[in-house]
Amino acid sequence: MRGLLWSVTLLRVALIPVFVWLGLRAQVASGVGDDRLSWMAVAVLVVMGLSDVVDGWMARRWNLATLVGATADAVADKLVQVSLVAFFVLSVGPAFRPIPLWFLFVIFGRDLMLLVGVSVLRLRYGPLVVVHRWHGRAASALVHLVLLWAALRLPATPMIVLMVATGVLSVYSATLYALNGAAQGRAAARL
Repeated sequence: MRGLLWSVTLLRVALIPVFVWLGLRAQVASGVGDDRLSWMAVAVLVVMGLSDVVDGWMARRWNLATLVGATADAVADKLVQVSLVAFFVLSVGPAFRPIPLWFLFVIFGRDLMLLVGVSVLRLRYGPLVVVHRWHGRAASALVHLVLLWAALRLPATPMIVLMVATGVLSVYSATLYALNGAAQGRAAARL
């Protein structure tokens, strides 16, 4: 069963270049009235989002959650999110609604801050206990919703509101994780 969990996580990462390839082709084909590639890219995006939900559910349902698995899942999520947000920021064409550059800075900045913070704390104090919290899951779900919104070319104004809410929750979540990591570091230093 663990092999299936790893397969679902790795599938999510393996679908990144598939989405990018389909997305780039859709941007060119959209100009000639062919939306099939856009819909295929949307389908891949949906599979990526569902795979995130499914592997977490399976790990909890069958009590297969491990620190290594949770870390791999988090890394896969970050790779998907940053890669696809970058695609929607940098890709030019009529097939998808573009995402503004500031949103990429928020998502990438959050992930970079967490990576640096965890790395520094681990080097200084040893292993940390990283527990996925509701705010982290909600922030990830909102990022996927923004991506789906852009892929479906839904109206821009609600998307901006959704991106601001996602950015605020992402910064809030990263701050809570950072404070938790710092508290673990202080507790380890007292020992």
